[in-house]
Amino acid sequence: MKRYIFLFLLLNVSCEETFIPVTNVEDEKYVVESYLELNDQAIFPYLILTKSLGFYSTINASILENLFIHNAKVNIETNQVQYPLQEICLNDIPKALQQQIADRFGLNLDSISVNFCVYIDINGQIPLQVGNQYKLSVIIGPDTLRSTTTIPGFIKIDSVWFDKIPGTPNDTFRQMFCFISDNPLVKDYYRYFTGTQHEPLIPNFSSVTDDALFNGQQFKFTLQKAQAPGSEFTATSGYYRVGDTVIVKWCNLDKEHFDFWNTLEVSRTRQGPFASYVRIDGNITNGLGIFGGQICKNYQLIVK
Repeated sequence: MKRYIFLFLLLNVSCEETFIPVTNVEDEKYVVESYLELNDQAIFPYLILTKSLGFYSTINASILENLFIHNAKVNIETNQVQYPLQEICLNDIPKALQQQIADRFGLNLDSISVNFCVYIDINGQIPLQVGNQYKLSVIIGPDTLRSTTTIPGFIKIDSVWFDKIPGTPNDTFRQMFCFISDNPLVKDYYRYFTGTQHEPLIPNFSSVTDDALFNGQQFKFTLQKAQAPGSEFTATSGYYRVGDTVIVKWCNLDKEHFDFWNTLEVSRTRQGPFASYVRIDGNITNGLGIFGGQICKNYQLIVK
């Protein structure tokens, strides 16, 4: 028996090889993050333009700041009219406005150590309308990145209410229920964010869905309170504290925008050495990332 155990161990050790993925600085990609959001409370259309970082790269404030790409020519075209986006950086904005910008992007000024930069429709000139097609072009020296997106129709939340959580009676927390009436004529894609009067709006770790299971139906579902990445999971995670003022941001996305978030969120759940690889879908020609259209509405509720 000992001999067989030894042979088994010898075969396993002799077959092991260290695998080191090949990485090359020349393989750096342009990375785009840009959203066109039709919403009374949305920030103007913007685009974050960076370059990718090697898997084995060290990360510090200086390296992160050098990832931003400056002086690019960024245009968004709709109805045969081009609208240029202007580059602005946090350090260039008066102190009185920095907090407003940080709040819009969900940033904490006290913890920001890099000069955060975006290209933005500073005067809000781009007309955002349901059904419009938008074409993006980003020129960086000899390279051009392109993409297109649309803003879909909106499916509102018909009703929202709070009820007791399952299990042991609890007077402190409630779960949220919603009704929507899905459109039977088109494929619909949804995403949501939540926050309170003391917290920023954030998406849940699983924030998107399509209507594959309820196409054309009046659909009842629970809407969990979103958890920040890395936060601890507890017995009351996903529930809402009684007395809080809750904000739910409810959105419809175009298909490519949905595919991006869906594959990204699935990839976050694939952990461990035996997990299958998930390639994140994007829609940027000659680069990585997303140029996505969405229409949203914010609902403010008191948990009772």
